[in-house]
Amino acid sequence: MRDYTYINGARFIINNLYRSQRFDIDRLDLNWVGDEKPEFTRGLRVVDHDNSNTVTVDGEEGDNLIYSLSYSYTKEDGYEAFRAAVEEYLKVALETKEFLITAQKKDPEGKSEVVESVLH
Repeated sequence: MRDYTYINGARFIINNLYRSQRFDIDRLDLNWVGDEKPEFTRGLRVVDHDNSNTVTVDGEEGDNLIYSLSYSYTKEDGYEAFRAAVEEYLKVALETKEFLITAQKKDPEGKSEVVESVLH
């Protein structure tokens, strides 16, 4: 497995932050040499292997994603509980494009209903 990728012609170093059978979350750091600095220089990439979906986030969305992972880690007891919580969070985050952690409630049919948490 290589430890770099190309986005818009610029080379990025990949550092894996989270890995499961379904998801990978990688930190992307620009390995840049040249005269013209690319627009995207640092961020996170979420890969959903089941749905062949890849999302690259930076700025506030990237901050929300890393905050949400940290928040989940502190709230769950044990690795398996953390992994299950992150898997559910990522499914909703990729669908809604809302990367700030959310509270999920079940409706009467058992489907997840997303309600934004107020986190300040």
